[in-house]
Amino acid sequence: MQLRLVHRFGAAALACAVVSIPVSGRAQFLDLSVLEQSDAYVFQFFRDVDDVQVVTHSNAYSISFENQTDFRVQLTRQTVVVPAVDAPPGSEEAVDAITSASRPLREVGDAFREYSRNRHEATLDLSRPRWNAGYYVSSEEDYFAQMFRAGFDRDLVGTTLNIAAGASYGWDSIQPLEDADTDGVSDHRRTAYANVVTTWILSPRTVLRAGLEHFRVDGLQHNPYRNVYVDGGNLPELHPDTRNRSDVYLRLHRYLAMRASVKLLWKHYFDSWGVRSNTFGARLSQYVGDDVVVRYRYRYYRQSHADFFSEDYAEPGGIDGYRTGDYRLGDFGAHLFGTRMSWSLGRVIAERGSLRSLSLQLGYERYFNSNNFSANIFEAGIALDF
Repeated sequence: MQLRLVHRFGAAALACAVVSIPVSGRAQFLDLSVLEQSDAYVFQFFRDVDDVQVVTHSNAYSISFENQTDFRVQLTRQTVVVPAVDAPPGSEEAVDAITSASRPLREVGDAFREYSRNRHEATLDLSRPRWNAGYYVSSEEDYFAQMFRAGFDRDLVGTTLNIAAGASYGWDSIQPLEDADTDGVSDHRRTAYANVVTTWILSPRTVLRAGLEHFRVDGLQHNPYRNVYVDGGNLPELHPDTRNRSDVYLRLHRYLAMRASVKLLWKHYFDSWGVRSNTFGARLSQYVGDDVVVRYRYRYYRQSHADFFSEDYAEPGGIDGYRTGDYRLGDFGAHLFGTRMSWSLGRVIAERGSLRSLSLQLGYERYFNSNNFSANIFEAGIALDF
């Protein structure tokens, strides 16, 4: 049996808990303190060229029981900081920044003060051979989200072919904070999701995976704090209430000589708003000695614009009654590359004892796109089995 805990707020209370589960028709009590345990903590820091910062703290626990039941808990706390507009009031730079700000503005002066918001998230996962289920909940000052999911998988042709399917349903409550252009009217969002994934073991060194995903989203899908510049004035952003989204993808995993492996990805996406995209990615993993694994990653992304996207709306009605200030619905290309190192410190710190499974993880990624947006992403984490 194994116990893994992830939590985001502080010391976890699960380590001394008592759990009752049915085994062979009887309830047996398992003292979790005698199980093999691990505690993982991950810190992530994101900063873009406009000095928007995202800081994430995440911990996780998981428990593996003798009856092949796994239970996992992950808790995350995230803080987003949007800097004050650094431009003279009334200038073109200030107007552009205020129009696209993802924050409530009760008065124009709010844009010239730093704004921050927190998000708290919890994920519960339960799995057994052939099936899994989970629950997700997230809370912000103006947004509350929940989701249930379930899935199953089955091996065919011995163990060389596997088919898996899953589905989820999420319901979100949205209460925009009142600002100069928003009256704080509550809204909702409902998301239904389904997928099918097939995995083939082509050889002892090669695995091919193909998948199909479909989403249907109903409800509020625009940013209630973002405005659109239309014919000399600013109007609230407005998106359609329904969006169907689908994608197909292929992944190829290949083990190479010299203790290395490569992963290749192709993904095609399309939706009912007219957006089409293709993603190409590659990842190389290489052992350096027995304790260090180094990973290199590159991804290229290209998409077309939504049917109602425009950089210059001439009429208040936008296009077909809709308007957007979201560059992600426009035509653009993007690149992401980076590296990550995982270093097992057990032999460095102690040959035996509770620190033998301690590992350190460090990562860096660079993102930039054709809209002159770029970001540096740093990640650091530690994991300990005990």
